[in-house]
Amino acid sequence: MNKADLPGIISSPKKPNIIQFLFTLKDEIDCSVMYDAMQKTIKRYPYFAFRIVRTENGYDKTENQLPIIVMNSFSEELVLGSEAVNYHWVAAACEGRRLKLAIHHMIADGRSAMRFYKTLLYCYFSEKYDVQLDPKGIILPDSPISPDEDVKVYNLLDGEDGTMRTTVEDPFVIPETVNDEMKGYLYQVTIPEKEFLSSSKGSDNSPLTLLTVYMAKMFQNQCPDNEKDIYAGIAIDVRDALNCPESRFSNAYVIFIKHSPSKLDLDTERLGTMTRGQIIVQSQEDIIRYVHNSIMRISAQIRSTTDQAERQRLMHEIYQLVASDPTYSISYVGNPEWGSLEPYIEEEYTLIMNKKLFLEVNAAGGKFCISWIQGFENGAYVKTFQSLLREKGIRCEVSGPFLHEWPKCCLP
Repeated sequence: MNKADLPGIISSPKKPNIIQFLFTLKDEIDCSVMYDAMQKTIKRYPYFAFRIVRTENGYDKTENQLPIIVMNSFSEELVLGSEAVNYHWVAAACEGRRLKLAIHHMIADGRSAMRFYKTLLYCYFSEKYDVQLDPKGIILPDSPISPDEDVKVYNLLDGEDGTMRTTVEDPFVIPETVNDEMKGYLYQVTIPEKEFLSSSKGSDNSPLTLLTVYMAKMFQNQCPDNEKDIYAGIAIDVRDALNCPESRFSNAYVIFIKHSPSKLDLDTERLGTMTRGQIIVQSQEDIIRYVHNSIMRISAQIRSTTDQAERQRLMHEIYQLVASDPTYSISYVGNPEWGSLEPYIEEEYTLIMNKKLFLEVNAAGGKFCISWIQGFENGAYVKTFQSLLREKGIRCEVSGPFLHEWPKCCLP
């Protein structure tokens, strides 16, 4: 059992880094069938079945053979690591047509979690509807585990080059985010998939590039006197660059896309092409390896010094590499390729906690489902975003805000 995720789990129990996936299915969920599907699924992903125990030296991970809990209501909070969820760091709940799945971010990211919940939904739909579903694109419960699934890359890699990496310098800051409020406000935003993509005819725009363009225009519309560059922090999957294509660990790095206010009057197609160019350049494997190697070298320096001031300085260097301080952040794991599961799924939202502004983007039911999570109450930004899309003839529905509480975990 790889224990590389242990330090991250125990480091911040008061602000745990937990991902919640909220699905709306076409029919009401049979919780007992979902429970059975979960137990079949976890056998395929044994590295998710563990508990944390106290030791003389702190904490350790041990195997956990207790069942994964699937609660039959959203009324009881999912507290990962607690007795209520059999001390697991994966748990779920059902209510009506909705399924909530909670996973600690240190043990998985959006890509590896997707593999897990596609297996779960495959098992559930197969049993509930007594059908033989096409398994294409789905890891089956009896599929072999690849050698690198439980591998976290720490070694230095050849072929690094950081010359084309964008760094965040004096960004536009959302005025409302200059506070220490620990509340979260969630808006659920839906945009028809085909309608959104066809809005930029004749270009090579992707959902991600279009969203960053409309977000930049939204900020400038909301704050017309702004002269600072608007930065998007975009999470990208780096598994291939790190030679661990199947790794279950969090393997997402952040690249930074810069929009200059002086260029935001250009048409959407031109801005989209410029944005896509920035994404392509910064997603090159040699740049990703540069970031990875830089983190590994700085981490070695941290381990070699006991000077707390120096450790803090070095940790800030890592923060600048992996997160920095963009205007907002956005994550899109890409087309989930639901395949035979698609007829049964209506919506999917990914929920995280963020003090500033974070967009988690999924595709389900023929639409983009965006979790717009912000750490401030002002709803003018999402409403302006909605208005800009509607001006372009793109339907955009917004529901919320819903108060989004920081998910909890429990150490022994």
